[in-house]
Amino acid sequence: MHGPIMQLGYVVGDLATSAEIWALRTGAGPFLHMPGAAFDGWTYRGEPQALTLDIAFAQLGDKMIELIQPSGAWPNVYGDAPLRPGECRAHHHAFLVTDLDRAAATLAAGPPVTTGRLNADVELRYYDCREPLGLFIELITDAPSTRAFFDLSERTAAGWDGAGPFLRPLESAA
Repeated sequence: MHGPIMQLGYVVGDLATSAEIWALRTGAGPFLHMPGAAFDGWTYRGEPQALTLDIAFAQLGDKMIELIQPSGAWPNVYGDAPLRPGECRAHHHAFLVTDLDRAAATLAAGPPVTTGRLNADVELRYYDCREPLGLFIELITDAPSTRAFFDLSERTAAGWDGAGPFLRPLESAA
């Protein structure tokens, strides 16, 4: 479509529990934790929405696994209500693209369900592709800062021996 799927996203009820399960059952890890992430201009169905995300990410082979525990207004792009601890639900596949509008046109999914900015150069958009593809598609601007984020995940995994802790502060990977 737009290149390889770069990320497999999951909504979870508890990051620590889900990170441990993913690490022990699949070998993904270690998960780097970004607590309280909030994005500029976050919208849901075209309206501004206050939402923060506790995010953890790790590599599993050539794919990034992203675990997301939202807090704030419900419903939101991640569901109608918070999940229970230990619960995990497939949510999205993410692609890095140079032209979000052109990539979105190929999805034929209508307007984005959610938009937000990571920084001045990077926008993200979620499109509801559950009917034709089974989940949301996230399009992310392919920029040097985005590539650095994915590279960090790969470097952290390359040096990991499989031992805990499975959920680590992002700063510990710097």
